Amino acid sequence: RKRLYVDNDGYPREVTPLEKVLMTLLYLRHNVRHEVVGAMFGYSADTSENAFHEVVPLLRELFPSTTWEAEKKWQRSAPEWTPDDVDLVIVDSFETPTRRPSINERQKRIYSGKKKRHTIKTQVITDQDGELLTIAPGHRGPKADLKLYEETGLPAPLAGKPCVGDKAYQSSAHPEMTTPHKKPKGGTLTDEQRDENKQLAAKRVHVEHGIRRLKAFRILRDEYRLATGLFPMVASAVVGLIQFSRIMT
Repeated sequence: RKRLYVDNDGYPREVTPLEKVLMTLLYLRHNVRHEVVGAMFGYSADTSENAFHEVVPLLRELFPSTTWEAEKKWQRSAPEWTPDDVDLVIVDSFETPTRRPSINERQKRIYSGKKKRHTIKTQVITDQDGELLTIAPGHRGPKADLKLYEETGLPAPLAGKPCVGDKAYQSSAHPEMTTPHKKPKGGTLTDEQRDENKQLAAKRVHVEHGIRRLKAFRILRDEYRLATGLFPMVASAVVGLIQFSRIMT
């Protein structure tokens, strides 16, 4: 019988751009292994991993992670957000667990005594409503929140805005930052100070809502298994997707 020849016969089928994007989004959202992601689409773990490393830089480039850049790119009509809309800047951070580095000196540098494991820290800045404004990802887990804030500072569109943070941000060098009253040694807070702390906590809770939206992408919440040097790009891609979703819905 005459043999029927088919183009690409015997070769693995080509991964479509849509499949690459879907595999990447699945990995970002659920943080499952590439073996699982690849199998769901009928491909190998290597194919899933290659797609991820191809697509994430594109997501980072195409989807701006700061509110002002995202508004400029995606808002077709008059921008719904401007810096004048920000009455209050709320600053906080969260830590993403990661694997213990094989190099001893490296593992010491990223071991968080607070979390009792190795972590990567991300600073989060939101407005008074908890809308994500910008992040500073990829820092050592044990780095103090205040030091991270001093190193990154506020971006130009937010300069001069009043800020709110928790006790970790207390410093006389930053009069723009309002923090809770600390109980003095051997003393107690006054009723007025307690009331002020409650009012401040009610404002600070909004940044927790912003962090919760970030952690809906489990790659930022569960154990991060990729190279730590890729974390800033991965985190920025996630925030860019959140900004895009906010503007388009």
